Amino acid sequence: MNFRYPLRALRVLPLFFAAALPLVAADPDPYAPLQLYEGGWQVKIAGADKKPDHLVNRCARSGTFFSCEQEVNGKTAALVIFLPVGHTPSGALEYRNLALLPDASKPDDWGHLQIEGSVWTYYWTSKDGGNVTEMRNVNRFLDNDHIHFELQKKGDDGTWKTQLAGDEQRSN
Repeated sequence: MNFRYPLRALRVLPLFFAAALPLVAADPDPYAPLQLYEGGWQVKIAGADKKPDHLVNRCARSGTFFSCEQEVNGKTAALVIFLPVGHTPSGALEYRNLALLPDASKPDDWGHLQIEGSVWTYYWTSKDGGNVTEMRNVNRFLDNDHIHFELQKKGDDGTWKTQLAGDEQRSN
């Protein structure tokens, strides 16, 4: 998962809290896939001539909530909260997610995460004045220790254009 490029990119859409409760009761553990993020990761951005960032996720479940505190290069970057909301028509797991920043700034709206097999896609809307831009981060798990990510922006023509790409490798 790449929820740090940019950090505010994860916030979108309101959560309908009541929708999460039936899923928790119906699914034995909708948070099990999210445990894959736990631990240390080396993050290398494609085409960047800098050393990889070191990411550490400390994840935990507390009742209905699942969260990951994220540290990048030794500094707290965000606390990301996940809530299950159901399945898409294609059967993908669907969550809402929200990033809280250590500067206590007001969070954006809740974002969406869809997990379909090894492809995890985060969707959000970026608002700048009167302009609204649709964004997504597509994470492809090559295995439990390797993720390829692409941060994409939806163009006026409706196509997704990659803005940033890279790879994460577990470093535990």
